[in-house]
Amino acid sequence: MATKNKYRILIWVIVILAATNLSMGISFWYHKQQDKKAAGAQQQVEMPSEQRTRFFREQLNLQPDQVDYFRELNRNYNRSARRISDQLSLLRVEMVEEMGKAETNTTKLHAISSEIGERHKTLKDLTIDYYLDMKAVCDENQQEKLKEIFLSMTKLKEDVSLPQRGGRRFGRQNRE
Repeated sequence: MATKNKYRILIWVIVILAATNLSMGISFWYHKQQDKKAAGAQQQVEMPSEQRTRFFREQLNLQPDQVDYFRELNRNYNRSARRISDQLSLLRVEMVEEMGKAETNTTKLHAISSEIGERHKTLKDLTIDYYLDMKAVCDENQQEKLKEIFLSMTKLKEDVSLPQRGGRRFGRQNRE
């Protein structure tokens, strides 16, 4: 009788584990599909440069001729930066997928890393040109405010969030 109960309990445990695994698999699949849909929607929707132009107009107190110049700069910058940013995202995904393979090709990973570095440099060069073009039509006060705006934007987001002091650390411990 005791062995019969053990088998029933084991069968129920197996059924519960199978149901849990199945529901997790379906959940992962569903969320992956949602992420793909969201990524597709992001590619179709381009943020209007008017919002950024309006922001600069208000923050820098731009004159009408400056607003027109800023608007054109924003359009050009947004198109180019979006293209590079999309390429960087694809390269990052490709890198993670390669790292996740059973037989990781480190040569390919280093090539992807180099390509990411080149695209990132191109994006930074584009940002430099964008900033300098805006700065060229600003007066001294506007230039100072422009600098403050760009400084605050550089502090907003990092590509990879690193653990902060006092937080959990994984892998090697930091020696300070």
